[in-house]
Amino acid sequence: MGNVLDIPRAPVTTVTGLRPRVHRRPRVSRVVARRNKSLVFLDPKKIWAFEAADRLTFVHSREGRFAIDLSLTAIEASFGRALFRVHRNWVVNLAYVKELERVMGGTSLTIGGDLERGEQTIRAPVSHDRAKALRNVLLKNATGLRNL
Repeated sequence: MGNVLDIPRAPVTTVTGLRPRVHRRPRVSRVVARRNKSLVFLDPKKIWAFEAADRLTFVHSREGRFAIDLSLTAIEASFGRALFRVHRNWVVNLAYVKELERVMGGTSLTIGGDLERGEQTIRAPVSHDRAKALRNVLLKNATGLRNL
């Protein structure tokens, strides 16, 4: 008679030819927003920022400011690393950041078109606890200044 701890083991089977399942986020091909009673279709690569204000979420682009039905958290999940949460009410596309300004009351960003050509821009606040991380991300692949 065997020991109580002698449990019969199931035969080991080897499965080959299987690949691990990778769950990929579907790429966002367009962002749909509202302008009055019409729908506006925006290219995600051309979006400057998303803003939460007055229980609504807005998308900012060269075309203007439009309302959307998603939360900032859902937007971050859809876009991934292209966006950076700079404030509890703002998520920005780092590709369109034109200026990081430190002022007495805090830090702010200028986002949008070409500053030299006088193109339209918007300003977004940067929370104190996210300012250093944002600065590091913006300077990571930049050159031009010493002793940053």
